[in-house]
Amino acid sequence: MTLRRAPTLNLPNQLSVLRLGMCGLLLISLSMTWRYAAFGALIVFVIASLTDWLDGAIARHYHLVTDLGKLLDPLADKVLIAGTLVGLVARGIAPMWMVVLIIAREFLITGLRTIAAHKQVILAAEKVGKHKTISQIVAIIVSLAYLSLGEFGWGQSALATFLGGAQIYLYWIALVITVFSGAFYFWKNSAMLNDSMAEAPAEAAAPSAPAPASLPQPEKPAGFPAFKEWEGIVGALGHGAQIIILRKGGIAEGRAGFAPKHPKFWLFPTRFHQQWEQTKAGLRNFATPSGSETKEVPLEYFAEVTDAVYLESWSQVARLDSDHFWSDTILRERFDYHDRPGMTPGLHLLIVRVWRVNLSHKLAPSPAYEGCKSWIEVPANWERDIASPVVPPEEFATRRSRILAAIAALPATA
Repeated sequence: MTLRRAPTLNLPNQLSVLRLGMCGLLLISLSMTWRYAAFGALIVFVIASLTDWLDGAIARHYHLVTDLGKLLDPLADKVLIAGTLVGLVARGIAPMWMVVLIIAREFLITGLRTIAAHKQVILAAEKVGKHKTISQIVAIIVSLAYLSLGEFGWGQSALATFLGGAQIYLYWIALVITVFSGAFYFWKNSAMLNDSMAEAPAEAAAPSAPAPASLPQPEKPAGFPAFKEWEGIVGALGHGAQIIILRKGGIAEGRAGFAPKHPKFWLFPTRFHQQWEQTKAGLRNFATPSGSETKEVPLEYFAEVTDAVYLESWSQVARLDSDHFWSDTILRERFDYHDRPGMTPGLHLLIVRVWRVNLSHKLAPSPAYEGCKSWIEVPANWERDIASPVVPPEEFATRRSRILAAIAALPATA
C-alpha cells in the first residue's frame, strides 16, 4: 500500500479562499441600511481585488501554481464580481440586463470547465479573461465610489457628477470585453467541444437475467497496467518532447515478442538496461539528476494509445528520427532481431497521449516489477487522480497526423 501525504493549501490558494470569505462581508455591507454601507463595501471590494492580484503574483514568482489554484482563483473572482453586481442592481445602479449577460457568460464558462474536468483537463484563466475582470472591477469601484460620495454628503459635487455619468460607459466596456472573452474561450477550446458532441451517448443496457448461482462471477483486477521504459524516455514522454513509443520486446515477452495489450497504462520509469550511449544527447535533459536517486519508483504519467502500428519497413522507422530520442544503432538492432520462432523484423509503434497527475504515486521496490518485460501491474488507480495532458489537444493532433503521414500507414487502434 502506498502512503500519500495529505495536501495543504499554499499561500496563493489561502488568499483565494480569503477572497471568497470577503464576498460574504461585502454582500452584508451592501444589504445593510447603515449610513456608510456603500463605503464599507467599497473598502472590502478593493481589498478583495488586491488579493486577486497578490495570489497570482505570489504563485508565479514562487512557482506555486497548482491545479486547485487554477480553479479556485477564477471561481473566487466570479463570486466576488457576480455578488457585487447583484448588490448594485438592488441599489438601482447597475443595469440589470447587462448584469444578467455578464453572469450568464460565467455560467457558460463554468459549464465548459465541467466538460473539461470530465475529460481530466484543467482549463486555466486566459489573459483576455484577466482584462475582462479588470474592466468589471473598475466599473464596480466607480459605482461604489459614487454611492460613497452620497453617504458623505458629496452627492452633488463635480466628482460625483463625473462618476455618475461615467458609470454607464464603463459598464458597456465591461460588457463588450466580457462577451468577447467568453467567445474567445469557446473558440480556443472548440476542439474539445467538438469531441464531446461527437461522442456517442451511452446506450441503456437491456435488463438481463441474473447469473446462475453456480457460475463464478469475474473479479475486477486489483492492479493497473504499467509500461516499463527507460527513465529518460519516460521523462521525454512526460514533458511532451516525444509522443511515440517504439518497442520490440524483452526476454520475458514470449516467442512473438512485445504486444500492445492495453489502451491505457502508467509509464513506469526504469534504469534497467538503460544505455545513454544508445540515445541522443538531448535525452539527458529529462533524466533524474544523479544526486536525487531514490529506491522508490515515481508514477507521474499515464498514457492513452491513439494508434498502434507494426512497422515492417526500416524506411518507416527512419522517417521518425526527429520524433524520438533513441539512436539509429539501438533501433536497428531491435528492428532486425527475430531469433525467436514467430518473430519477424520490425518494430511496434505506439502513438500515445500522455497525462500528468497532480500528485505522483511512490511505489516501493518489488520483485514483481523486475525482469526484462514490458508490462507489469501496479497498485495505483489513475481514475482517482486529477490529471492534465502534457501536450495541448491541437498540438497533439498535428503531431499525430504528421507521424501517420510519415509512416504512410492507416492507424490501427490498440
